[in-house]
Amino acid sequence: MKIYSKFCTILKSTASFNERHFVDKMKIKVKAGDGGKGCVCYYRDRIVVTGAPDGGDGGKGGDIYLKASEQIYDLSIIRKPHLFGINGKQGMKLKCNGKTGSDIKVNVPLGTLVYELKSDDTKELIADLDEQNKECLVAKGGAGGKGNARNIGIREVQLGQQGQEKDIFLEVKTLADIGLVGFPNAGKSTFLAAASRALPKIADYPFTTLNPMVGKVRFVDNMEMTIADIPGLIEEAHNDKGLGHEFLRHIERCRLLLYVLDGQAGNIEEQLQILKSEIKEYNEKILEKPYLVCVNKADLIKQEFDYMMISAKHGQNVGQLLLKCKYQIEKIRNEMLMNKQKDRENEKSYQLKRQQLEKELFGSTGRSN
Repeated sequence: MKIYSKFCTILKSTASFNERHFVDKMKIKVKAGDGGKGCVCYYRDRIVVTGAPDGGDGGKGGDIYLKASEQIYDLSIIRKPHLFGINGKQGMKLKCNGKTGSDIKVNVPLGTLVYELKSDDTKELIADLDEQNKECLVAKGGAGGKGNARNIGIREVQLGQQGQEKDIFLEVKTLADIGLVGFPNAGKSTFLAAASRALPKIADYPFTTLNPMVGKVRFVDNMEMTIADIPGLIEEAHNDKGLGHEFLRHIERCRLLLYVLDGQAGNIEEQLQILKSEIKEYNEKILEKPYLVCVNKADLIKQEFDYMMISAKHGQNVGQLLLKCKYQIEKIRNEMLMNKQKDRENEKSYQLKRQQLEKELFGSTGRSN
């Protein structure tokens, strides 16, 4: 029992550590590697007296990439506010080209938006890392200087080009299948702990959850779905009451919303309307998403409601609710696949029509000069 209690203590401390250090916005400076300088030299020996051009080219500077990973949940993995690429090596004699600088790939959470900060305080979207292992080139390395072995006319050493230097702003918008929405102390974290292996902080006081937490559910048929728990909403949150509603950006991309209502608080319909009105104040488009409603703490109340009654603490009806969510998620995924297939078919038909039109206009030999 002592070993088990120590293990639970370690798990709790790890969960609280992750919660304290959650970072979902970050500004970093990136500088790709510079190209190596070329070499100007001449080869001479007892046979070649006049000297032949013999200098190698400089190596290219290393690029900097950002790569999406579902194993990371926040940006705290980036310890420093700047990233420097590796410079290319200098060209050498005997036609030896300089070594190319190695590329740097930094893992970021799935759902990270990458912006480039401009000089006029505006930002431009570079990439949306919304797929596993998707990469984004944020800074390109400089080309190496030319040596006189391949460019005989060069008489002076050419320096390599400088690598790109940018100010990058990273913003994480959690990618999850289901987003939990509810008042503080409604039992969202308890439901997440009961449904997945996540270790959210659970306590009997409001605003226990200060940062989003994501858990993964796997079914017998190996179907997986993710659930995102966000801090509780209260009335007038859009006026910065409580924790405000800025964290609602983490459910903007959720495919399904699950409203978790507190059965002990009463006025179930009023709770639902308040939550919807606060979401509307933030972004009306979120309300267009499909949703389910459940009433938690069914073990403490006798009244029956029209929505599914669950007890996240004791696991009552949690499995049935997950199966309902699974059915909805599978339906949404199938619709997305159908839409992608339609887009591909439309693209193919467009390309065929374009080729036919080009043949009619320019003939079978191709375009005329």
